[in-house]
Formats: sequence, structure tokens, C-alpha cells
Amino acid sequence: MFMPTPFYHLSLAQEILVHPELPSSVRQWLLDNRCDFFLGKTAPDVQTISGQDRASTHFFKLPLGDQPPAWETFLRKHPDLSNPIQLSPGHAAFIAGYLCHLQADVYWIKKIFWPNIAEPKPKWENLKERLYLHNVLRAYLDEQILKNLQEDMDSCLDQVQFINWLTFVEDKYLIEWRNLLSKQLQPNGKSQTAEVFAKRMGVTKDGIERIIQSEDQMEDNIFRHINRQELVKYRELVIFENIQFLSNYFKD
Repeated sequence: MFMPTPFYHLSLAQEILVHPELPSSVRQWLLDNRCDFFLGKTAPDVQTISGQDRASTHFFKLPLGDQPPAWETFLRKHPDLSNPIQLSPGHAAFIAGYLCHLQADVYWIKKIFWPNIAEPKPKWENLKERLYLHNVLRAYLDEQILKNLQEDMDSCLDQVQFINWLTFVEDKYLIEWRNLLSKQLQPNGKSQTAEVFAKRMGVTKDGIERIIQSEDQMEDNIFRHINRQELVKYRELVIFENIQFLSNYFKD
């Protein structure tokens, strides 16, 4: 509810693979197993299917406070997943994507959600309105992102095969999650982001879509409160931190 959507995470993964700062050896590993990496980059959100509480798949609670970074908590709880050499190549790429997702979520909370939504701002005092428009923002970003995701992303996700890659999530839920994303990414598919958010908030999907389809309304309702440059800086930070993490994870 407070973090980037799965499609945003896929766009980050896609950008990471071509980023010049990514070490060539890591790039090759991830390219060879890119579909596994892509699925892993969305996998923490499987809790929307499995019914688990968010902390069970994201390894942090809100407020963040001084708790250890979520990706470190994950590896401490699951040391058998800390060394990619001991995993199959696809499994390692999947776990790498999973941990990058956790980083992106934590930084979104720190840089976007907490200072702009959770804390009151002048002329934007209503928390209910801020939460609603935060979801509108995420739906808007999805609309921009989906245009640039790889055309074969749906079939890429479909071909990932796994058995017990996450001991804390049953495979049947991960399969259902994969299929849900893949269906939306098909050439004739459509993002369900606005629909899902509307249902959660008890509002109409049309209301969300009217705002995200109008740059003037986006400016009046959101971007006068959350500067677009903040989103650019957030994305740059996450790409940098993900690349640093991946470089360390695959260092051996």
C-alpha cells in the first residue's frame, strides 16, 4: 500500500540490466537469467495473493525507525540464500531481484511516502486525501512505465520454473502471482492498478483514471506537493543502491 507497484519494480529491473555501472560479470549472470530476475523483482508483493502480512514478505515494519535494512534481515533469516554460487543460476537471479525490491520499497518510504504523505504538509493536511492521491500517483507512474516495458515481459515471466525458491511462500501462491502479472502484460492486457487501488479505498476507478489521464490534474493534485524531481532523484538513488547491492551479492 505504501510502496512502488510491481510494474515500477519491473521497470527498475529492466533499467538495471543496461546500466553502464553494472559490472559486466553481474550483467551477464542477470541477462542469462533475466526472467528469473524480473519475477524476483516483483515477488515480495506475493503477499497480496497469499494473504500473509506485509512484514512476512518484506522483512520490515512501519514505521521504519532504527530496524536493520530489510535485505539484511532477509539474509540473516535465510542464510542459505546468501551465497548465489550455492544456488541454481535462476534461483540466484530471482533472490537478487527479491532483495533489490526490498531496497526500492524502503527508499520509497524514506524519500517519497514518509516526508510527503505520512507527515502533514502545508495546504495538504488531509491524510485520507494524501493516501488517495499517493495511490493515484502510483497508478500514474504505471501508465508511463507500461509503455516502455519489454514486449515479451509476459512470456518471460511465464517461463520461469521454480520449486521451493521461497521457503516462507508456497509455490502455488507465487505461480498465481506470476500469472496475474503476466495476464496484465499481454499485448491485449490492461493494468489493473487503478482498479485494485479503487477497490481497496472504496472509490471509483473512473475517478482515479480521470486524474492520471490529465497532466493538468496531476499537477494540481499531486505535483505541486511532490516535486517531479523528487521522483527522479528517488529512481536514481534506487538504481545506484541496487547496483551496489548486486555487485556485492555476486562478488564471488
